[in-house]
Amino acid sequence: MRFCSTIIKISFFIAVFIGTFFCFSVQAQTSTSSPYSRFGVGSLEYNGFASNTAMGGCYTAYQNDTLIPLFINQGNPASYSTNRLTTFEIGGRASNTNYTSNLDGSVKKINSGFNYISLAVPIKRNMGLAFGLLPFSNVGYNSTSYGNTDSIGQVQYNYQGSGGINQAYMGFAIKPFDKSLRSFQRSAQFKALRDSGEHKIIRRKKFWLRALSSLSLGTNVSFLYGTIDYYSYAYYPYNYGTVFNTKQYTETIVHDAYLQGGAQMAFDIDSIGKHNLKNNIKIILGYTISLPKRVSATQTEVGYTFSSQSNGVEQPFDTFAYKPSYKGSIYIPLMQSVGIGIKSGDKLTILLDGGFQQWSKYSFFGDNQKLRDLYKGSIGFQYLPNRAAIGGLAYLKRINYRIGARYNTGYLVLNNKSISEYAFSAGIGLPAGGGRFKLFTMLNLSGEYGVYGTTQNQLIQQKYFRMVLGLTFNDRWFIKTRYD
Repeated sequence: MRFCSTIIKISFFIAVFIGTFFCFSVQAQTSTSSPYSRFGVGSLEYNGFASNTAMGGCYTAYQNDTLIPLFINQGNPASYSTNRLTTFEIGGRASNTNYTSNLDGSVKKINSGFNYISLAVPIKRNMGLAFGLLPFSNVGYNSTSYGNTDSIGQVQYNYQGSGGINQAYMGFAIKPFDKSLRSFQRSAQFKALRDSGEHKIIRRKKFWLRALSSLSLGTNVSFLYGTIDYYSYAYYPYNYGTVFNTKQYTETIVHDAYLQGGAQMAFDIDSIGKHNLKNNIKIILGYTISLPKRVSATQTEVGYTFSSQSNGVEQPFDTFAYKPSYKGSIYIPLMQSVGIGIKSGDKLTILLDGGFQQWSKYSFFGDNQKLRDLYKGSIGFQYLPNRAAIGGLAYLKRINYRIGARYNTGYLVLNNKSISEYAFSAGIGLPAGGGRFKLFTMLNLSGEYGVYGTTQNQLIQQKYFRMVLGLTFNDRWFIKTRYD
């Protein structure tokens, strides 16, 4: 019966996964209305699910311990080896953004959509596997400007973009030296040191071997896919004939593999000098790298003049540009991050992240758009009063409380101004049921307030509030039973 139950769960996840993949593939993404998504590959999505969002987007040194419920940290694939249960995560988000300009006033936009789906499965005590779907970047803008000429008059220019890039990934992690400490404790050297009373040497070797045993190495192999559409219109004055209106359309289809790697190592500290600590402190070091890659893409360009009918339909008049299905590449640059996590028992977690992205090397079919390198930093806190609390207010003590903040310099410089971003976040993790060999569930709610860009030098500033809702399920799937 347990085997049948496992098969049903796997089949259900595969069905959800395929359905989500289909939705990602056939529908344009509407997760942004930012005019800055016109540059690069669009508005980049940072690596993280709902719990990460609440903690400033920190992910580099974020990992599971043996406490339930567990989570999936897609941002650093090295974390997969710490999952002890099959873990399933799914999430969506909604944002309310106020776009402000000193020239045109302000306008509000609401965007929402599916955000991620992922499954992580422990293979052995020291190995883990994960796969899922999430967005890599989003494009969505619609802007208008005007130009005056002496011979024609005022010309209206309209620029639109839509679509984005998604990633379907599979990740694997392993602790290659998992048995180092146990091997030492069973060795003749350990016995000899113990018999001779060399307890200080034993403690020192155990400290470093415990850290070596915790070293985890992981990788995500992603398939990037999606379509980015750009439109450019020019509307000429009516008295010159509407046939002079022009439209240029560029469709870019992305399809290639992408590689990310990560590492994590933990140090356990139970005493300082001769003083034993009340709560053990765990220090986690993390590192991730996304290798630079020339992502294969196919592009089609079309340009033609048209007239506008009274019912709003375009009537094509003459094609002046046509370049179908030619191949090229998008150079996605090197991205790295380092992080440190500090855990005091199972109550307090502090995360610090710093990152670098080499966007000065970026190019889109040979055009680098004069982007600059991006630097980012974030900090996050999680507090759990008492996960084993019972009594009247016990549930409030079992909730995970999270806050965070982040900043990045951005990779755009427009009108001599840097387009940077900062945000503050908070959230909670609400546990729901569970028990031995039963399903463990957590509802993660995160809210983030951020500011992107500036109103100086005729630019646009975005002030947004974003909500992310995620569900995490833990269960034991692959269990050998003596009786059925």
